[in-house]
Amino acid sequence: MKKSLIVLLVVLMAFSATVFAQGGTEADKGYDIYVYNSKGENAAQFAEMCAAYEAETGVRVKNFSIGSGQDHMETLRSEMNSRSMPSIFSIQGMKELAEWSQGGFALDLTTVTTGNFGKMAAAIPQGLRLTSNGKTSYGIPYNVEGYGFIVDRDMLAELFGSANVDAVLADIKAATYGEWETLVKAIDAWIAVPKATSVKLNGKTYSLASSKGTLSGKLTGVFAVMGAEKWTYGDHFINVALNAVFANPVEANEADEAKIKSLKGALLAYAQALDLKTSYLAGAKGKAVRGQDFVSSANYGYDQTVQIFADSKAVFFKQGNWAFGNIEGVNKAQSARLEFVPVKMPYQSQDVKRTDGTTVAQLNSSIPVFVPNYYAVNALVPKAEQQKAFDFLYWMNNSETGKKYIVEKFAFIPYNADPATMSVPNSLGNSIIDYIASGNTLTAPYHGAPASWSGDVVGLRVMESYLTKRNWTQADYEAIADYAIKEWIALK
Repeated sequence: MKKSLIVLLVVLMAFSATVFAQGGTEADKGYDIYVYNSKGENAAQFAEMCAAYEAETGVRVKNFSIGSGQDHMETLRSEMNSRSMPSIFSIQGMKELAEWSQGGFALDLTTVTTGNFGKMAAAIPQGLRLTSNGKTSYGIPYNVEGYGFIVDRDMLAELFGSANVDAVLADIKAATYGEWETLVKAIDAWIAVPKATSVKLNGKTYSLASSKGTLSGKLTGVFAVMGAEKWTYGDHFINVALNAVFANPVEANEADEAKIKSLKGALLAYAQALDLKTSYLAGAKGKAVRGQDFVSSANYGYDQTVQIFADSKAVFFKQGNWAFGNIEGVNKAQSARLEFVPVKMPYQSQDVKRTDGTTVAQLNSSIPVFVPNYYAVNALVPKAEQQKAFDFLYWMNNSETGKKYIVEKFAFIPYNADPATMSVPNSLGNSIIDYIASGNTLTAPYHGAPASWSGDVVGLRVMESYLTKRNWTQADYEAIADYAIKEWIALK
């Protein structure tokens, strides 16, 4: 019902926008194209790139970027209902696609068959396309992003010896969930009382250091966790579990009630893994615990938790490559030493419902890598304006100037990068490229779930009812999983 009402409103917006567009010759608007960017983290750099394009081509570009961390949809709806609609706008994955495709705003790029832009759109790999049915394509990818547990190589050197860093990293990546859980508990005990404890990773034995070093002496916990940011344990952490059942967002979007119910085992694994992560928390001044303080934005919001990790108070920090600039701003030296290890979950073989042969071991040795955001072309602006939008997007992704902004200024991984030859000027981006090259990647099926389900519904319930609770039980795991399934079915 909710989805139907939203689509109806967007259709009405499209009708009024069409009336505006057909209302006669407009006076000069002061720009040739209007680009709406929902990636607030690169607002200044995006504006600089638009100015560079204008200087190079003479095409006047109006640009607008939403504030970092803000929900962009209400602002975008308002802009789409104005006389000066964006020529290019952002769609953050399939969860937002229905509004703009069914409302007639988003141009299906498969209908653009000529020119350089048409060739570029046709060359987007199927797995990276913004589509609800595998046939359409509604956007040019912003970039590819990935996430996992971020770890500082120098911290591992102090914990396990500098000669063992590469081997430890490789074996953490390949370790079972049981080995991962043992490692977490061993590090927690070591922080309290350092001693040369042995742990097994991927079947190989490693010994923790007998004493603390410069960095490891600062540790207050194993994990830096943004307790106040429900998208981190709603959208992204739960997405890892969804990969056990859905190979891609389209499968999630098309799931029937029986398929949604088959998520039970994976969601139980999610709850158990989240319990582990939030039981060994690092704080700014000492070990942290679940409770009201932990979900306070004044204490465990985005910036505060970046600070905790950058101050070497935690070993692991579940975030994505988008956090590189934030970490670099606090600790530039550390930012050059970062790598990803996978988020692991205690799946049983029967929890994996995919039909492509994916195994528990593959799930637990891979990280999600996906397109988080797309540039869509407005189907309702005049054809001449659409062509200018095509030209801008082609320039952005193919000219030396445009590519320099994407890689160096935005710190993005281009969606069309060749992992065999591509490198980017930041450690986390290169770690993701390594996962792409090895094929150890997951997708973003949470984009195919109902739009509010993972963050605003499940994430909020977890925040309010569980992250404020000191101890969890099997009954809590069951309740989290059952609630997630019930709400998905209700929202579908």
